[in-house]
Amino acid sequence: MNLKTILLVFFTLYTFINAQENDITIGIAPHSSTRVILESHQDLRLFLEKHFDRPVRIVTAKNFSEFSKRSNTGTFYDLVLTSPNLAVLAQKMGDYEPIMTYKKGLSTIILSKDKNILKKEKYPLHVIGLDPVSFPTLDAQKWLDEQGFNEDEKIKYTYTSATDSSIAILLNNHADMIIMSLPNYLKLLDNKMKDKVHVIYQSEPKPSRVYLAKDRNGITLNEWKKALDIFTKSKEGQNHLKKTRLEGFKKIESKDLDVLKPIVEKTMKRLYK
Repeated sequence: MNLKTILLVFFTLYTFINAQENDITIGIAPHSSTRVILESHQDLRLFLEKHFDRPVRIVTAKNFSEFSKRSNTGTFYDLVLTSPNLAVLAQKMGDYEPIMTYKKGLSTIILSKDKNILKKEKYPLHVIGLDPVSFPTLDAQKWLDEQGFNEDEKIKYTYTSATDSSIAILLNNHADMIIMSLPNYLKLLDNKMKDKVHVIYQSEPKPSRVYLAKDRNGITLNEWKKALDIFTKSKEGQNHLKKTRLEGFKKIESKDLDVLKPIVEKTMKRLYK
């Protein structure tokens, strides 16, 4: 191999590595399929590419547990968008700072094709959640426990990687109930699907998904705060709200998540058992 070829190979590798380092990485918790996540957040990606004049990648993980463990290291993502209980862990363990959330709270939904499912003694009932540490799953399991439907005795839980999958499983009669967030219920079920199911439980609104960032990859926390503030008022930000049906943005601080202490403790136990 001559010197010219060696230099060309070296330059190509240097350019590739440098480009990878300069990419901005947004980590989004896997609340839906990868396709839905990418589609729902394209406006955010395009805005940030234009704002920072750098390539932006959207990445997720196969489940909430894997995503949370990555977020907690503080080394995988520049910007994190995740459920409130996992946001607390990302702050405490990954040194991220909560910046922004949505005005519309995150309600939990339990669906069944049988509106009297809780009155029928055909135990154990098969219930599908997204992941043992997903916020809607933990919230729904707490409610079912309070109704006397204990795990193993009256309920058997299994988990899927995306809400889209659990909907298909329910509609094909392979589960008694499924758990999801209200935004996904509104976004992923059309009127024909909604006519086939019944809402067994809908919680009061809880804190919604949280944006977090830190000084990392050449962008300071203050620069992230300014960028997201501009995004909320931009055309891209308004398009994002229409797609997600989350209505509006609002700033958030660490103290706003203090009410989640019990669910965060349970998340920690499940995540690092």
